[in-house]
Amino acid sequence: MNSPQPTPEHRSQQFYRQYSANALLPQLNWQTIFAQNKLNDTHLRALNTLYQAAVPLALNVFDELNFDVFAPAAYQPQGLGLFEKLAQQEELFLKALETESSHLDQDTRHQMWSMLLRGGAVLVFKAWLGHVKAGENQLDRTQFDELSDLLFIKTRPEQLAQRLKIESNAEIEHIFLMYENDVFLDHFNSLETAALFVDLGVYDAAFLSLRDDRVAEYLKAKGYVTQEQIDDLQCALNPLYCDSLMPKQDCLA
Repeated sequence: MNSPQPTPEHRSQQFYRQYSANALLPQLNWQTIFAQNKLNDTHLRALNTLYQAAVPLALNVFDELNFDVFAPAAYQPQGLGLFEKLAQQEELFLKALETESSHLDQDTRHQMWSMLLRGGAVLVFKAWLGHVKAGENQLDRTQFDELSDLLFIKTRPEQLAQRLKIESNAEIEHIFLMYENDVFLDHFNSLETAALFVDLGVYDAAFLSLRDDRVAEYLKAKGYVTQEQIDDLQCALNPLYCDSLMPKQDCLA
């Protein structure tokens, strides 16, 4: 007599036990996942270090909160307590990153800093989730916004730079990662971070203001850009003022 097939719920529990116990993580091929990017050794070291530090801690937190990342509708916040507990874990995450990165070179730590401010912890977790669900090097695209809310670190840019022992204004390449038709590492953990990436020359203030009205108000208030400059760019990019050509985006976590 054939044994009953495990239900999706049971398979999820098996995945969870297999990969979260003792921080047992499968090796991921980042170049396969982000096949459209040419990742160098520095990028790969940064991604792997974030991966090794972020995933075990996130799994422990989710386990404590009875949050099943494998369930189709896993996002069920248990009141403000969920976010308070995750905020408390961010300090543990930063300590883990300090330990994991202590032997790494300056460029790798700088890439980690840049990625974290723009959603790097979310991205490596979703790569892990895609692997354990399908056994392949891919991103899991379900509940991306919900997990972003939970895993996007909130630490200020300068504070994070101090923790990782880097100079925030050093001249490095701030990489964006392509997956299918989407760009990742394209959001910020705060308005302060958005302004910093304008300072670093990664974004033009007027262009960034066109994407997100909250960012526009902040950059105008800080003297980065004027409404006239924003309007001029809008006209240059979209002379016929077709609304569908200039969709607004949420640039903040």
